[in-house]
Amino acid sequence: MKKINFSKIIIIALIMIISACVAIMVSAQRYKAKQTPSAMSMAINGTVGGLDKIIGVPFDFFQDKMSDVSNLLTTYEKNASLSKQVSKLTDESAELSSLKAENKALKSALALENTLTNYEKISSNVVVRTPNAWHDVMTIDKGKSDGLKEDMIVMSNGGVVGRIVQVNKTTAKVALLTSDKALENKIPVRLGSASNPAYGLITGYDAQQNAFIVSQMSSDMTFNKGDAVMTSGLGGNSPADLTVGEIIGENKDTKGINRQVYVKPTGRFDNIQFVFVIKRGLNETNAGE
Repeated sequence: MKKINFSKIIIIALIMIISACVAIMVSAQRYKAKQTPSAMSMAINGTVGGLDKIIGVPFDFFQDKMSDVSNLLTTYEKNASLSKQVSKLTDESAELSSLKAENKALKSALALENTLTNYEKISSNVVVRTPNAWHDVMTIDKGKSDGLKEDMIVMSNGGVVGRIVQVNKTTAKVALLTSDKALENKIPVRLGSASNPAYGLITGYDAQQNAFIVSQMSSDMTFNKGDAVMTSGLGGNSPADLTVGEIIGENKDTKGINRQVYVKPTGRFDNIQFVFVIKRGLNETNAGE
């Protein structure tokens, strides 16, 4: 195998360097003298420029790719940071909404408590309310050890919402008035003014009108929309004067015998978190003592 003659390579390289230096010097002198560069200078300059472009192409390519990669990494880091911020804001928004709802429920419970100063009551939290029985039943965290008994009235969100149907040691099950179970034992109510009352029983619930159905009326007196409906206390299972709702209309059967009055509930059923179980009126307590 023929050996590479490094001496010749070195000589050629030196000649090229010397030629380039001479060309540069000649070009500089001609530039100072404002003369056109020589043909040799132009040829050398063109060759050097062409070689510079050829050599610079791969370096420019890799430089551009490195710049693209750097921009991509920067964009990825920014997106990751923004994603974390969005996730954090979403969590904070959900927490804020939950706190607002809880605060609203607490204010409603406080307002209701202020209206129940004449009753012995037990405050309680709703611990179980399943979606498949949302309109029927819920469980609260008070029971026999707290003095709860079956048929006690339960209030929330400003009005009567149900009654106790099952009592355990530390929990109790509440049948909501939107369920037929709560109405097995009819709730007696008073319609009209206290000085000129009419009495009836809550016997059903109309889901389309979102209204209790009061029937078995004791009077054929005329009612106005917006008239208050309260518990009457008759029958002994519930205290009197608990807010139930207001009259929104009425209906009679074809014979005009069975009169049905529709009552819009004061208490909301969609979001029940805190309740008050009404044990009895304070006057009843004093009388018992």
